Amino acid sequence: MLILIVPALYLAATLLYSAWQAVWGVQVDPESAYTMNGLVAAAGYGSLKFDHPGTTTTLLVELIVRGWALLARADDIVEFGLKHYDAITYAARTCEALVLTGALLAGGLIVGRTTRSAIAAMLFQAGAFVHSDAFHYQTVLAPESLMVAIALFGMAIVVKATLDEHPPETRLGVASGLIFALGFATKYLYLPQALFAVCLLRNRRAFVAALITGAIGFVAFSLIFNPGTITRGFGWLVQIATHKGTYGEGEPGFIDFKTFWFNMREIAASAPFVTGVYVAAAVVALASWIKNRAWREPVNLSLGAAVLIFAAHLVATSKHFALHYMMASWVLTGGVLVLVVVQIRRLLPAIPSAALSLVAGGLCVAMGATTLIDARATALQSSALNAIGARLSKAVVTAGPACANVSGMFTRAPENNDMNHGWDMTLRPWGDQPMRERFSKAYAGAFTVPLLDHNTYTHVLKNDFRPYSYERLAADYPCLIVRSAVELDAENSIGLLALKPDHCVIEGIHVYTVGLACAKVQGEFAAGR
Repeated sequence: MLILIVPALYLAATLLYSAWQAVWGVQVDPESAYTMNGLVAAAGYGSLKFDHPGTTTTLLVELIVRGWALLARADDIVEFGLKHYDAITYAARTCEALVLTGALLAGGLIVGRTTRSAIAAMLFQAGAFVHSDAFHYQTVLAPESLMVAIALFGMAIVVKATLDEHPPETRLGVASGLIFALGFATKYLYLPQALFAVCLLRNRRAFVAALITGAIGFVAFSLIFNPGTITRGFGWLVQIATHKGTYGEGEPGFIDFKTFWFNMREIAASAPFVTGVYVAAAVVALASWIKNRAWREPVNLSLGAAVLIFAAHLVATSKHFALHYMMASWVLTGGVLVLVVVQIRRLLPAIPSAALSLVAGGLCVAMGATTLIDARATALQSSALNAIGARLSKAVVTAGPACANVSGMFTRAPENNDMNHGWDMTLRPWGDQPMRERFSKAYAGAFTVPLLDHNTYTHVLKNDFRPYSYERLAADYPCLIVRSAVELDAENSIGLLALKPDHCVIEGIHVYTVGLACAKVQGEFAAGR
């Protein structure tokens, strides 16, 4: 029964957290990109995103859309998907939560049976609560969620192969290869996990089976569900590796040392317990190697692989800084801790096993509590910001019911925010004109109010996903109300400033009006408190 506690707690916590995170709000990026990509795939065009690559995430959304549309007997799957866009995202989040909960339960059972310890199983499961940033990305619709589920189950297999009395069977090698293939197809950052194949070295057939299955499985899965991963994705990775800026931008070179070491310190300081576990893994493995001269001892090999995986992610994230890029190694902390405790008991048998379990368990409880407390604070903050965005949307409609209602990215506008971002990340760069036109017509068929988007990144004004101009929009409507997360200038205003708009700032959101006083929007917003 103890093995059920952590999965049940995780499921309850993540569903509650999801309920506080509006899909059109703060977290519109990257969620909407995968909702739109799944809808594109469900419409028969295949995946357009290859940059993470997120193949399993797109496939999940596609299955939800196809299944729901089939049950609803929808005439046009694109129109159906756009009409239920937010609900699809929530459904995908829920599916991700169930998959990760299942991975925690199955992995806990594997570790518990291998170690004959429910406490070891719970230590392994603690990886789901390693950091609030990781918890956030495990909850929202992003490749990281399924990647974590795959990584946790894969770590359970590593523990089994490492600690089992008998050498791993060939079928375990095949299972390990399939797990790697799915993980790598979900997120490129899963690649270092291939080093865990060393846990299979007690049976060379299992080791070779894992290598062959992993390679063929990844290529086959990608070619079937997301060919761009093979044809374009690796070129994108080379671009990132050979340039110092974000996403392959900036000057040529691998690392910008002006920020690299600072980023590394930030990563280590943000999760000191995780860093400590991996340092302990390195020390324990080294001590065991020196003491026993057993270079191929399974626990030492697995701990050494874990340390190298952590180091690879640390370097990659220090170069291209975002804390959640560490997730693939962070969530393994519980499994690595189990191996550390086992090896310490072998090195220092005089230490009572109960004492080691108590210390490790206490640290994991503290880590999990900190994560949940921080996640709660994040949820409340996001909810408050989203409430402001929703209230401003109501104020805009009330102040100018006949006005064109235009909004941009990160303005937390329920009516506009998420679909436009999804379009910009999929159909705009990779779709052809017939595809774009189909989605434009589908939106017009699903909604009576036009979808007007001011994109300060691409410098394009869109009307139902089609390029438009403020000159035409001003001729169509008696007044305009435009919301932007940043102040507009000659470069990013897309011609709006030429209309001499009134300007005000409401709770950090820039509001521009033409044919209407901005003060009227402010007044309606204040009245809505």
